[in-house]
Amino acid sequence: MIARPLTRVALVFSFILFAASLTQDAFCVSGICSDWPGWSILLFGALGHTSWFANPLLGASWIASLFSRRVPALILALAALALAGSFLFETSVVTNEAGMSNPVTGLREGYWLWLASMAFAFIAAFFARKVPVKL
Repeated sequence: MIARPLTRVALVFSFILFAASLTQDAFCVSGICSDWPGWSILLFGALGHTSWFANPLLGASWIASLFSRRVPALILALAALALAGSFLFETSVVTNEAGMSNPVTGLREGYWLWLASMAFAFIAAFFARKVPVKL
């Protein structure tokens, strides 16, 4: 069963926000804000912080919402939102191959777009149809 229109609209917004976040800077370290656009964090972010793992959870929630699996979609989207939001509390992040961490001095548009993408994924999951359990 394919998702209903409200779910599809929220999924489209989530996907557009995610794509837009890839083109923007996400955070500043040591006062420098132009070194980390979203696409580079998507490629190398798993090396630096656990909040990166919100990305595969987001993708899984998109798929679950699209195929009207409400409960799994809600759980996945909420987990993605929580992991993405956890970066708000970080004071430092690894930004090089040597594993040295630098202080986070600010959050940029890319981070907020990414977080908004997770919120729209949660909205999409909320409006996904409940699929009755067949015994």
